[in-house]
Amino acid sequence: MSDKACSSHCCPRFDLAAANLVTRLWVGLRLFMAGLDKFRAGDGAAATFNMANYDTKTGLIAKLMSENSFLPSVLPASAIDAYAHSIGFVLLIVGIWVAVGLFSELSLLAAGLTFLSLGFGLAALPDDTELGVNIGIGVMIVFLALSTVKHGYLSLDGLLRRKKCGASAEKSAEA
Repeated sequence: MSDKACSSHCCPRFDLAAANLVTRLWVGLRLFMAGLDKFRAGDGAAATFNMANYDTKTGLIAKLMSENSFLPSVLPASAIDAYAHSIGFVLLIVGIWVAVGLFSELSLLAAGLTFLSLGFGLAALPDDTELGVNIGIGVMIVFLALSTVKHGYLSLDGLLRRKKCGASAEKSAEA
């Protein structure tokens, strides 16, 4: 079975590998930067990144979700607070995970679900303009990255697969 997996990657297509790399990096960096922004206060050289800023921003997110949407009618306040106060860490972790390309299919699924959760929250707000533009584009790019994931030899998965296939080729040559 591993021989079949290795042989299917013997002649990789650079165009699809590059498409996977670019789309995966876009998704990963977009999520990472959105998470990092939750820790930021100020602009330019005066910008600071710390937990106090994170607590302030996530508190504002929780307040916005509780006061300006229909979410409190379908979700308990504790669920809204838990989501708002954890989303920054989710964005950072999933962003890094996607960018390095480890377990790419699973990481891109997590990225897609993260975008969908953000979209759900935005759709609950009265002005959901950002939903169609930013979140919709994010979901489409996750789809493109998932469509090319089998050609992702420019990722940590690809590196590990090449090592595994090289080791199995050496064993079969010795036999």
